[in-house]
Amino acid sequence: MKNFLPVLVIPLLCFSSAMPAQSGIELTLSDDRVIDVDLAEAKLISELRGYAIIAGRTCIDCDENTAIFLEKIDGRQGQPVRARPGQDEPPEPEEFARLEQGDSAESAAARRDRSQVEMEGSEDGVADIDLSGERFTYPGKYRDYLTKELVEKTRMFYGNCHESSPALLWLSEYRTEKGWAKEEYLLVFRDEGVEHRYNQAQQPSIPYIENEGCRELKGVEVTTEP
Repeated sequence: MKNFLPVLVIPLLCFSSAMPAQSGIELTLSDDRVIDVDLAEAKLISELRGYAIIAGRTCIDCDENTAIFLEKIDGRQGQPVRARPGQDEPPEPEEFARLEQGDSAESAAARRDRSQVEMEGSEDGVADIDLSGERFTYPGKYRDYLTKELVEKTRMFYGNCHESSPALLWLSEYRTEKGWAKEEYLLVFRDEGVEHRYNQAQQPSIPYIENEGCRELKGVEVTTEP
């Protein structure tokens, strides 16, 4: 996710002993073009207005959970391209701009991710930036890896999920000291760029998931990263 997904306070795992994902994994697009990605267990989920939506991991034999990655494919002219997971330290896949322990303040990672989009985008939230290689939460139920307590439930939708426009939508519920809280994150793929919308304590896009062209990605049941 840019790391937009909610703040579970999931610490980064140590990558020093893990093998990096193998290169040269080829995914075939709908127009028979091929993209070359550096992701383990890479799987093409969908294509939305110039972006490939890919599931995968950045390392092999590690405790990293599967995440969602974006790769821009417009203008490639049929040339193989390489998906680029984070250039520096990989971001936490479960961070989606959520409350920390019931506090109304966003996490530092969430503020960083949102502020970058806001600075580089226009006032209406349309960001003219390349989101290739950015990491987002994979849908599912997440249990704390130590206590096994259920701490997050996230659903993800893709397709015409916002006013019949191509979009990615995350609907999340996460445990706080005060109980369960809800929020959503929305990416709308427009001709002029990617529009981002974050809604805390509400999920206003729920009516749009009834659209026939909006599909839900089946979630997994996993533990948080140690």
